[in-house]
Amino acid sequence: MIIMLRIPTGIKGFDEIIGGGFIPSSVVMVGGKAGTGKTLFSSQFLYTGATQYNEPGVYVTLEERVEDIKQDVLDTFGWDLSELESKGLLLFLPLRVRRVWHPVEKRIVLSMSLYQITQSIVETVDRIKAKRLVIDPISAIEMMFEDKFMIRSELSVLIDALKERNVTSIFIAEIPEKEVGLSRSEFIEFIADAVIKLDFLYLAKEYQRTLTIRKMRRSKHSTLIHPFIITPEGIEVLKV
Repeated sequence: MIIMLRIPTGIKGFDEIIGGGFIPSSVVMVGGKAGTGKTLFSSQFLYTGATQYNEPGVYVTLEERVEDIKQDVLDTFGWDLSELESKGLLLFLPLRVRRVWHPVEKRIVLSMSLYQITQSIVETVDRIKAKRLVIDPISAIEMMFEDKFMIRSELSVLIDALKERNVTSIFIAEIPEKEVGLSRSEFIEFIADAVIKLDFLYLAKEYQRTLTIRKMRRSKHSTLIHPFIITPEGIEVLKV
């Protein structure tokens, strides 16, 4: 019998319902609406790798300020991510894409191409020999560029590069409040190895954060809706 190694997330109660952790080198899409805990979930994944397994991680932020992410994690869990940075176990990569005037082409263009974005990510991963990665949110890329085929093609190349480097990744996907899908474009979930949906549902006469595993390749996982709580020690998925 072959026992497959897993990548522990450090999220209490979660690894038990996915077979012990993420598949090594897999890409996991974590989707959810505002306030469902996507950033904290992903930060805990990186923090666990750095503090418990000495695995460097990269946090790519395409919208939120690095200082705000650090402060949210510090206020919620008491974890000092700057300390991990100083030890070379965590690196933030802010990629702010703006619309700028191109003096030669005489038109408004984006300050970075999708190729430049993906190359920056791969170069940063190589710089610290990262084993864990978060892109927050992958939805921003879907909104920046109009050519859906080009986006899917370039992201597939990025995923191949990450897998070749044995990097396990989380791609955060935003779901607009009125939408019922899993992401804005509805193709990220098809190229990802796993899809986890975070919700804020009305259960037992109160609103609760919940987690559902919609897809996880090569894994025997729970298909139930699991409530979870955000505690001072980290996220905890509750038994049902």
